[in-house]
Amino acid sequence: MTENILEVKNLVKRFDEKVVHRDISFFLKTGETIGLLGNSGTGKSVLLRSLIGLEQIEGGEILFHQQRIDHLSEQQLYPIRTKISYSFQNAALFDSISVYENIAYPLFEHSRLTEDEIKVKVRNILKTVNLEQAIDLMPSDLSGGMQKRVGLARSMVLSPEIMLYDEPTAGLDPVNIEMVLDIMNRFKKQGLSGILVTHDIPAAKKICDRILILKDGMIGFTGTVEEFENSKDPFVQSFLGQ
Repeated sequence: MTENILEVKNLVKRFDEKVVHRDISFFLKTGETIGLLGNSGTGKSVLLRSLIGLEQIEGGEILFHQQRIDHLSEQQLYPIRTKISYSFQNAALFDSISVYENIAYPLFEHSRLTEDEIKVKVRNILKTVNLEQAIDLMPSDLSGGMQKRVGLARSMVLSPEIMLYDEPTAGLDPVNIEMVLDIMNRFKKQGLSGILVTHDIPAAKKICDRILILKDGMIGFTGTVEEFENSKDPFVQSFLGQ
């Protein structure tokens, strides 16, 4: 039986008096990808950031391999963030250093690999995202789609167990969307678990095993992609209409 690699129980998140999440509960199984949908302002990205302590929650529990991580200090979260990686919507590359240095940075910070070993690992991950030729380029030399792929490479270079994808196809043309989805599928076939925040419904249907939809600070729908597509709920159908 596949274990739950991540569990969220009765999560509460607010900013001052504004309640964003009032009672969020869900699980992520090892090797699966779930899609997290919701209208603008429902706190999809806030929820992703909460999972790795970039946002402090006001209530509930977050468990990784059945161990609570929501109450950990910043220092205690460092090793967790090598296992639960966050792929930022804007790629979040360092402008002043090369593609190689961007991807190598987590390895220099969080591994004991030699510089030669790091060079091999960076080249291998760039090969995975079809950007071997970009290793010495600067972020400013890259198209938006290439920057997204470099961002994915950097997020994956420490071989995390979970990837948190924040709108990975946003702003991309159809060709680059297909490239990014292909890369995500390759990661998935390697056993990576994932949570995909997106407004791109076709992408979610291609990548995800289950779909969750946020509504009024809670999970308004959860089900397989097939259940999502066949739902008669007008709220769910409003997403399919996109």
